[in-house]
Amino acid sequence: MKLSKKFVVGLAATAIVGSFGITAASAATIVAGGATFPLNLMESCRASFAGDSTSNSAGHKVDYTGVGSGTGKANFFKNDYTFGMSDSVWKTSEITTAVATSGGASRTATNFVFLPLISGAINIAYNLEGVKPAGTVLQMSSATVAKIFAAQIKTWNDPAILADNPVVAQPKLLGLNGQTTFTLAKKSATKATLVATLTSKAVTSKSKNLIITSSVDGGTTVKKIYNKKPKAGKITLSVPYAAGTVYSITLDKALIGSVSVDATSVTIPATPITVYKRKDTSGTTNNFANYLNKSQPTVWTKETNDAFDTAFPGTVPTDGSFVAAQGNDGVANGVMGKNGGIGYAETSFVNERQAAGKPIQSAKIKNGAGEYLAGSSAGAKLAVGAAAIADTTGIVTFNYANTVAGAYPITAVSYGMANTAAFGTAANNAIAKSYVLYVLDTCAPAVAEIKGYAALPDSLVAIAKTLAAKIGA
Repeated sequence: MKLSKKFVVGLAATAIVGSFGITAASAATIVAGGATFPLNLMESCRASFAGDSTSNSAGHKVDYTGVGSGTGKANFFKNDYTFGMSDSVWKTSEITTAVATSGGASRTATNFVFLPLISGAINIAYNLEGVKPAGTVLQMSSATVAKIFAAQIKTWNDPAILADNPVVAQPKLLGLNGQTTFTLAKKSATKATLVATLTSKAVTSKSKNLIITSSVDGGTTVKKIYNKKPKAGKITLSVPYAAGTVYSITLDKALIGSVSVDATSVTIPATPITVYKRKDTSGTTNNFANYLNKSQPTVWTKETNDAFDTAFPGTVPTDGSFVAAQGNDGVANGVMGKNGGIGYAETSFVNERQAAGKPIQSAKIKNGAGEYLAGSSAGAKLAVGAAAIADTTGIVTFNYANTVAGAYPITAVSYGMANTAAFGTAANNAIAKSYVLYVLDTCAPAVAEIKGYAALPDSLVAIAKTLAAKIGA
């Protein structure tokens, strides 16, 4: 008798389950949720956790929903979640409010654990047609970013944005979370050498082509000079050169940007700016508004808050120039769908849309060392390394003026929340503890960079694991 493929797969799965001593009755699912900042990492980690026989022999599952840090904290404090995540530090008032609405009178600051799990860059994502040379990635100082999000800059050709993008040569280009690097050098009157370095994370089995085009008139006339299947590693290309040539580079569907050996004038259209902000209470908003307030206090005059409208220095415009969106996903979707759009979202959400060929870029933001950088895993890791870390709580306080080369200035840490023995069941708390340790020890080191995040430095992981020991205890 020929068995159906579905039945055979099920039979094999049953055999595997039996070999690990896993039974349907022993596997359980805990309800979790919160910040959307780490959502793409959580999706990956919870999927691999369910099948990891070493860290999770019973086959437990974590059901994580991205609802925003504010709702995540509220639901955790009400005991609706066994495990939660937030990119902003909790406040006593949030516990008080949750207790008032849920009747959990014994919920206090001492019967839950709050610990760092992952970090990442908050990118300033934008979508703007008509920038020349084609493929130019725009630069912004902290003052320009603050004025845009405070509604003081309303069109893309504002003098402040033009001043951040002077006439300069651009011989080096990084893209896709630092997974691609292109460097250009003039070799003769008619030739230049372009060196492309592509990591194995940038080039997969599905990669189809690396396309390079050239233009000497700012993109009005474009010539395709290279189109081949990409390979991981270093590729050295001899490309035609004439004074003023700008080379634009696309990997599969993702426009990486442009390089040039001669100074080129950047042209920016007078397109109205549409700002995409979070409509939910958000730790991403909290971290972004804190950067604005600490970097440009005379522009962004209010202290940070999970709610954008509360942190905003004044009244948010109601003329359509500011649009509210749900989660990091919603902000990224809004930006890529609107010519002239700009917003703030974790690197992962911008990268995945770039890889799909969507019209979205990450602006290069000026750091304390005077460098203009797009958000990346490497930049976020350096920013965490330059931050102040509380030894007992693991809470990270960023120094936005740090002068560390390569550090990306707008970086956040996402924290996990789990119960001590005072709340939840022993079984559910044990699952939460196993999952936290799995993220710290196994998942984040393996996939954080691939997903656009940065695993925590060893010193911070050690603090986090000390705190994790209190879960369920």
